Amino acid sequence: MVRYSGVIESKKIDRLLTSAELDREKRHALNVFRDRMDRTIMKANQEVLSAKLPHIDLDTITRLAVRIAELRASYLAKALAVAETSGVPSVSALEDLQRHRVAFEELREAFEALERVIERGYTEAV
Repeated sequence: MVRYSGVIESKKIDRLLTSAELDREKRHALNVFRDRMDRTIMKANQEVLSAKLPHIDLDTITRLAVRIAELRASYLAKALAVAETSGVPSVSALEDLQRHRVAFEELREAFEALERVIERGYTEAV
């Protein structure tokens, strides 16, 4: 039986990280970065949007929803009117129909963007 005696010194020893450890550290670093990025985006959106947007309440949202419904109805009425004609619709009739569609779609997209702003907490709706 062999016995050893002496002093054990504890020193920091550099070592290579295994791929699993490296992946874990990379994932952690990425998560930390994403958290900081999310907070920065949130703060930027809150500051900019609160300065630019008026007070958003149910009346504001209702007015926008009603206007979108009016534009949808107008667009569909134009489409039905074009459908009543025979032959190829005139260029002016199609341009008018397109104008109504674009107006409806643009305001609908704006409404969806407003919903996202509220859902993400960039601005408060009361």
